Amino acid sequence: MSVTKQDIIYSASKMFKEKGYLGTSIQEIAQDCSIAKGSVYKYFPSKEDLLCEVFDHCQMAYFDRAERLKDIGKGSPQERLVDQIVFRFQYFMEYRHIMVDFIDLPITQYETFRKLRNHVRERMMEWHRSWLLEVYGPRIKPFLWDLIFIYRSFIKDYLQRVISEENLLSIEDTAWFIVDKMEALVNHMSKLGSNGLLGKSAYDTFIHSGSNDWNGEKKRITEELLSRVIAIIEVWKGGIERRKELHEIFQLLNSEISQTNPKRSVIQALCAYLEQEKELRSSVIQLKQTVLS
Repeated sequence: MSVTKQDIIYSASKMFKEKGYLGTSIQEIAQDCSIAKGSVYKYFPSKEDLLCEVFDHCQMAYFDRAERLKDIGKGSPQERLVDQIVFRFQYFMEYRHIMVDFIDLPITQYETFRKLRNHVRERMMEWHRSWLLEVYGPRIKPFLWDLIFIYRSFIKDYLQRVISEENLLSIEDTAWFIVDKMEALVNHMSKLGSNGLLGKSAYDTFIHSGSNDWNGEKKRITEELLSRVIAIIEVWKGGIERRKELHEIFQLLNSEISQTNPKRSVIQALCAYLEQEKELRSSVIQLKQTVLS
């Protein structure tokens, strides 16, 4: 039987999901794939590398589904935000041993782990920022950065409570509680004319904590995402003409990104075109956020 890298990732995802990273061995993953233990190491030099790959796949799937939910969402902005929180809690509960444990595992000295953690942290914080602006509008701009951290703390703490007290806390009630408290906080700070305590520098420092060379890291992530996007386009099954169009847009985007002073509006426009294709959307959104950060 021919076992591919994706087969190993699928098996590892299944076992990490059920037993956790620390409770799963490479031997067990190899047995599940019906291959020798050494065959796993042909694709992944270490168990940590495999975990990072599994986590990356899980977070990509999360954002892809979250974007689709946003596209089809109905109701008021607050109701749509509640739907997003409910989905986040449900997804993270299902994949708690991957999505939650990943951040807390004692392997922070591992460079790939640290880079991936920071990259995902940036994307999640940007997701928070865009939702808060969409729901509460420009009135929150004077205290936006404080609000992002407060909202993140609410989400993180109540997710832990929901996970540990699964039979006691309703996910829907918890999501509405968070949104209600955010609404009250926004109204209070707006009424006071608060300018907040934190600025964007606090946001940037938090996202890139532990990274000694953000410019170098940003370049690496950008190159990786560009490679991921072009790989999807190269095997496009939606027709030769459409593949040619996507390839041309990608080349324009790649050329603009490589400029000394890339034009933000051009990058946004080209990414918006590529984002129309659901197969590309998640990777392109990550690329846009990384390049424009």
